[in-house]
Amino acid sequence: MDPDPRYLRAFLEVGRSRSVSAAATALHRSQPAVSYQLQQLEHQLGVQLFDRSSRRLTPTAAGVALLDLCERFFAEFGRLAVGLRDPAAGRATPLRIASVSGFGRYVLFPILERLPELRYALRFPTAEHVFASLQDGNCDVGFVYLPRVSSRLVTAAVWREELVLLAPRGRHPRAPTADELAGIPFVTYDEYEYVFGKWFETQLGRPPRSLHSAYHFEELEEVVRTVAAGRGWSIVPEPCIRAAPPRQTTIVRYRRRVYNVVYVVTRASAAEHPAIAQIREALRAASHRQ
Repeated sequence: MDPDPRYLRAFLEVGRSRSVSAAATALHRSQPAVSYQLQQLEHQLGVQLFDRSSRRLTPTAAGVALLDLCERFFAEFGRLAVGLRDPAAGRATPLRIASVSGFGRYVLFPILERLPELRYALRFPTAEHVFASLQDGNCDVGFVYLPRVSSRLVTAAVWREELVLLAPRGRHPRAPTADELAGIPFVTYDEYEYVFGKWFETQLGRPPRSLHSAYHFEELEEVVRTVAAGRGWSIVPEPCIRAAPPRQTTIVRYRRRVYNVVYVVTRASAAEHPAIAQIREALRAASHRQ
């Protein structure tokens, strides 16, 4: 038997307030009515949703999982209802974007700047936090370097960027081998392992025997500046060099080039925000100009 939506709303209010009395007030119902709906929901699901051993109700593990689902469901339903009643209001709702930093700062944000009518909130968490934000309902769209197989998420390739070996400007008569790179100080950054690993495997077939990280930063801007100061080498997405042109760096070229795919990720169950299609189209147009 499918749970009655009225029971889910009652459960959500109890879960938020940890009190049947407070939930009854919020729902404009009597306490016995809310208690009855909660009991019926537990009976239908065959699990206990709250620990009732104290005055303040505490969700069980099953209750926590259902509470998370209800928060996302009713939030999405509310946004959908607003958009159906008033499409203009739906478009005015700020789009919540979470993107890995390199792509977000140096590709996505410059494109968003050219869409002045778009309202959005933009964050730069790690890829793991992008996925977590999507699954928790805390963002509407994410951009990551690696796809994830999930029935709850929809993933599509949206951008391709080159990964380059960046060195202090100077003479490099030939590109170093994997073993020679082991003796070079590198400048690393958050989530650099994926970028470095992809470049090494694609370009050289294997990583160096060891990697000496002389400096480590959270963002790529400091990485490029540290390389420009002659303190080490790094492997970075090429757009971050074009967006913040360094004075004293050079790209060390090999015979082949290494490209990385960026993916757009949305929730499978969510109604797509009108602005997401607009961003997809802007990225598609920008990729043709590369």
